[in-house]
Amino acid sequence: MKTLILCDSGLGGLDIAAPFFRKREKAEWEMIYINAWPDPKFGYNDLADSAMQEAVFRAVLESMERFSPALCMIACNTLSIVWQKLSAYYNPSFPVMGIIDEAVKRMTAAAQAEPDSHLLILGTATTVASGVYSDALYANGIAEARLHSLACPGLAKLIEKDPAAPEVRNRIADYARQASERFERKPGKLYLCFCCTHYGYAESFWLAEFSRYFPAVGILNPNRSLVLPGAAGSFSYHSRLGLEEHQRAAMSDWFRTGAPLIAQALQTADVEDGLFQLPSEIRLKS
Repeated sequence: MKTLILCDSGLGGLDIAAPFFRKREKAEWEMIYINAWPDPKFGYNDLADSAMQEAVFRAVLESMERFSPALCMIACNTLSIVWQKLSAYYNPSFPVMGIIDEAVKRMTAAAQAEPDSHLLILGTATTVASGVYSDALYANGIAEARLHSLACPGLAKLIEKDPAAPEVRNRIADYARQASERFERKPGKLYLCFCCTHYGYAESFWLAEFSRYFPAVGILNPNRSLVLPGAAGSFSYHSRLGLEEHQRAAMSDWFRTGAPLIAQALQTADVEDGLFQLPSEIRLKS
């Protein structure tokens, strides 16, 4: 089997991994999941600037060489943006595929199919500040007035601790209120664009809370767009971070029925300090 590395800064990309184990196709992939979150004390959005983000993610990609992958899929919007910049001067020995292009195709198709709809881009601070989605959609002919963005700092980490936690719903309820205040006139339909792989775990909360303010709400989840032919025959999970026991139980339960190999890997996951080496100097935002 060929080796497929699925990489995310956290556990969101497991939602992309799971469908590979529900297919009835021939098992073609040995799947290796790399949690690229760099340190328990900071993530990519805490790093000082894009150069620092690129240096850290380059270290992650360099560590993948020992697995001799046929492909690395970046199941992360933040890291896909970092990769767009990093790839201008660094190319590993294996191909790398990001999530952004497929996500833009899905959003463009939805916006074109319903010309009266508006799109709300939801993501990390890095994703929203980059403007990568708004710029690409505008370039595809979607009117700027139909495009809106809302950063959701810290939400991804909150969701992956327990997607069903009341704190998750409370945070999403606050984002729904913030979004509502940005519209003088509510659109006929508002598409919530999940530009973070974690957000789909809490889809029911998003729909319930945003429906309080908007007459019709739809979900565009790019996780469903990042697919390859062939099923996965094995799965392993690697991370420099440990899992909290409640988190381990909650996320294992999430995958127990549809993707038991993922659930089993999370149950036995351990800390791998040497998974990748961070740059000698780490600069954080002041």
